[in-house]
Amino acid sequence: MQSAKQVLLELYENLYLIFRLSLYEAKSNNSMQYLGFFWELFTPTLQVAVYWFVFGFGIRSGAPIDGVPFLPWLVSGIVVWFFISPAITTGARSVYSKVAMVSKMSFPISTIPAYVILSLFYRHLGMVLITFVLMLAYGYTPGLHSLWLLYLIVSALALLYALALLTSALTTIVRDLQNLLMSVMRMMMYLTPIFWVPTGLFAKILMINPLYYLVEGYRSMFLGTSWLADNWQYGLYYWGVVLTIFFLGAVVHVRFRRYFIDYI
Repeated sequence: MQSAKQVLLELYENLYLIFRLSLYEAKSNNSMQYLGFFWELFTPTLQVAVYWFVFGFGIRSGAPIDGVPFLPWLVSGIVVWFFISPAITTGARSVYSKVAMVSKMSFPISTIPAYVILSLFYRHLGMVLITFVLMLAYGYTPGLHSLWLLYLIVSALALLYALALLTSALTTIVRDLQNLLMSVMRMMMYLTPIFWVPTGLFAKILMINPLYYLVEGYRSMFLGTSWLADNWQYGLYYWGVVLTIFFLGAVVHVRFRRYFIDYI
């Protein structure tokens, strides 16, 4: 508990610095490209087009899912994955890739995963805006259900930071874990309801994965269904997982961060 309080206090006291560093990180990622931030949106859009063609027409022959055309059904779920996946893998290597640089600066190492994740969040906002435009084109207009977006953003950021706090410490000590994590994320893409609808007992098993909650939550928000409200018990489970990972990550991070520089 003390470690968690310490990490939260460090985040609160360095909020301004976290936002400044996240903006710098986002700009530096595109500094050598003429089109800059455009590529942050074009690349996932191109991926969606490929998935739509392969899964929508090649496998499903254009059939809708639960009365929803495949493209809006796909995009409403995959938009959060384009944020989750790079945030988890980048957050895991955030400490060992930057601790040498920031070791000479006076701010806590616990802020590194925070600003790295936040730098990826700006692209997510752009993708969310594009998704709203697509939903409008298909007749799914924003309403009160769109307010769920604020809750879902907080939920996603909380889980991603908790995971990054834990994995960034572990991968700094054991670098091989980064490769394992990347392999797991490739599998998770197909073990969440992005391209298909799991049913029965198999769906219950897959719901152990908290990413399931975020994907279905975003889909519910964009399409205007009541899935989030109807599954409030699952929401409690989700936050239980987030808090557990955060407390564990805080303990590991605080315990070993004094040695991080020795592993670089």
